[in-house]
Amino acid sequence: MNLKEIYLENETINRIDPSLYGKYHVKAGLRNENGTGVKVGLTKISDVVGYKVEHGKKTHVQGRLVYRGYDIEELAQHRSKENLGFEMTAFLLIFGKLPTHRQLLDFHKELIKTADASQVDIQYKTSNLLNAIQIEVLKLYGDDQDPDSDTLEQRMLKGIYILASMPLFMLSHYKKEKIDKYPLPDKGIAENVLCIIRGNTHYSDLEASILDLLFMLHADHGGGNNSTFTNVVMSSTGTDIYSCISAALGSLKGPRHGGANIKTSAMFNAIFEEYGVTTDEKILRKIAKRLLEKDFFDHAGLIYGIGHAIYTKSDPRCQLIKTACKSLAREKGKMDEFRTLEAFEKAALYQMRKIKHIETCANVDFYSGFAYSLLGIEESLFTPLFGMARTSGWVAHHLENRQNNRKLIRPANVYVGDE
Repeated sequence: MNLKEIYLENETINRIDPSLYGKYHVKAGLRNENGTGVKVGLTKISDVVGYKVEHGKKTHVQGRLVYRGYDIEELAQHRSKENLGFEMTAFLLIFGKLPTHRQLLDFHKELIKTADASQVDIQYKTSNLLNAIQIEVLKLYGDDQDPDSDTLEQRMLKGIYILASMPLFMLSHYKKEKIDKYPLPDKGIAENVLCIIRGNTHYSDLEASILDLLFMLHADHGGGNNSTFTNVVMSSTGTDIYSCISAALGSLKGPRHGGANIKTSAMFNAIFEEYGVTTDEKILRKIAKRLLEKDFFDHAGLIYGIGHAIYTKSDPRCQLIKTACKSLAREKGKMDEFRTLEAFEKAALYQMRKIKHIETCANVDFYSGFAYSLLGIEESLFTPLFGMARTSGWVAHHLENRQNNRKLIRPANVYVGDE
């Protein structure tokens, strides 16, 4: 029996007429007709603001990312001199308040002390680091003497354990050598990650600071993003936190979610290869036009790093990374490349208005890949680093939902098959 042949003969059996979504008032992708997300939950953890709705009319506003009531720009500005911005952000998301300086230092020590990658199996073969990390997270379940404990305190401690160990899981598989502890116990997570990737401490204060900032910006993005919602759906079943975080990692692996920064980086490499470093407006508008007309790069009709489901006027994460990239490009002698990206951003937005009639903005992925590249970080680490940072938000949302929403998440589908 040739199962593939049978399936191909009947592939139309699952094809659904797109008009049926409107007929039965089904919100495909959990999106309303105006592009806004269907409201499915409440959260006190973070907010993503890109528009306001008054009297049923959607109005675009400057983008804001808010963690526990604090704008991300304010948090980035008030990082401690020790480059513990990520630790400060994780504490804020999970515990609901900013730590005192003493609490921040103690929390950092707790993460360093708690991390454990002694059971990592670097011999396990997988082509994707996120799959490897998923497996390592699930293995923690087997090592836990009481993995299914449903008290919030135990779930929190397990979440901290996952958060602390995640960088070591990732870097052990990346380096193909077991890294069971942080090499710089007195330094922040970001600086330790940079040290392990480089294999030395030959990096500048600016480089360490920028990686710390990137982790802060990736830490959370509201409860509606795909990986966080995946985590929340799993949490509603009452299953263990290891399964929930592993599922979120699986979601992040998808190229339409966490993998966009790699696509953006690859797109820029293609531009540099064919057109070189240039700020010529005509050339850059031509490139943007070719991308939208499926005549360049991957022929998908997309300009990666441009556009967002919520932000339209500006993405605050993009603005912060752009400013950081400029400083780092100046330090690295890469200002020509930075100016090309900056000029292409304008050209892309121009063509989006002209061809697609869409008013939009550059998103977090537009400059983040370039920032990672300036730091000497390979593309294979872009999304895993994103997932490592986002774990802090996943833990926070997991705890919030286990405390407040004990209903099993179970939406409905409309049957449109044959009778």
